[in-house]
Amino acid sequence: MKQLKSLFLFTIFIGLIISYFSCKSTSAREKPINNTTNDDVITLNESLSEILKESALLNVVIRRLGTEQPISISILNGSETRWVKIEKPAKEIPELISQIANVTNMSIQNSNNYFFLYPAEQTIYENMTALSMEGLPNKYDTIIVSAAFGTGTQLFNVFNSLNFTYGCNIVADNSIAELPSGEIVISNLPLSVALEMILKSARIVPQNLKYCATDNFIFYYSILNNRKNDLENCKAFENETKNPLLEKEVLISLPKPVTLNNRISLPFYYGAEPLSKVVSVIANQTGLSIEIMPGTEMLPVNPCYLNKLKLKTALDLITFQWLDKTYIYTIKDETIVFMKSGQ
Repeated sequence: MKQLKSLFLFTIFIGLIISYFSCKSTSAREKPINNTTNDDVITLNESLSEILKESALLNVVIRRLGTEQPISISILNGSETRWVKIEKPAKEIPELISQIANVTNMSIQNSNNYFFLYPAEQTIYENMTALSMEGLPNKYDTIIVSAAFGTGTQLFNVFNSLNFTYGCNIVADNSIAELPSGEIVISNLPLSVALEMILKSARIVPQNLKYCATDNFIFYYSILNNRKNDLENCKAFENETKNPLLEKEVLISLPKPVTLNNRISLPFYYGAEPLSKVVSVIANQTGLSIEIMPGTEMLPVNPCYLNKLKLKTALDLITFQWLDKTYIYTIKDETIVFMKSGQ
């Protein structure tokens, strides 16, 4: 297990993540909703224009563009330190993005009202352009996202921000959740498309990514997860239980609780905490006692924020993050017991 790192907090300003919900009679993918189209002409802020002329890091340029224009761009993690210098910045967005790509030796995918930039020098990166979230339930086409995430933001922090802001439940196993994103700016796109942008930026090859999704949650996992056969079509979440305790609705915030009246800020974390350090938080939020059997104390629990789920689903989402399927939980009387199969 990698060394656990300490917690830090910082504030995410409302200006970076603005949410609103809308219902549409047709799929959001069939009707462009991004404010920017290929025919848009923009007026660059003078300071940004000067930056482009003098040279700046790619991630800085993308961040500034996203701040000043209704545009959605995702760049592959690791590309952020390429330098951008353009003597005569274009006024049309597609042309400007092409200029940026040319001077940084990047290729462009223009898809679903966003631009994805990835290194042109290695064809392996083209595989990531095939990644698609079109199979998600229609609900995720009707949640409209505006957000920005800096390069290197681990995916569990990205997903938690979306969960916290939009009331959804997106979780990934440990092989996916700890991957760092690239620089991302999202302007008025469906959550399904936003997730597509985010996952591409984290260098995820479509062949290695799996997911099961319902209207209540999305769970991403990789081919390294030993539960992958059980997780196919969400079978692992459908096991019937007769314990009424598992039907209670819970809100889970790990590794520390977040007050509901503080909606303008969200804790961001460096990494996972051992199970032994978060059991008291789980106990307080579920109203049940927790017991951890020998050998489970140091299991890594990534930060997660879950909105109003059945206790069973919440515990499944926590437990299924572990790649080894022999680690499980059970309910004995009114106690949640984390254990290894056969204990």
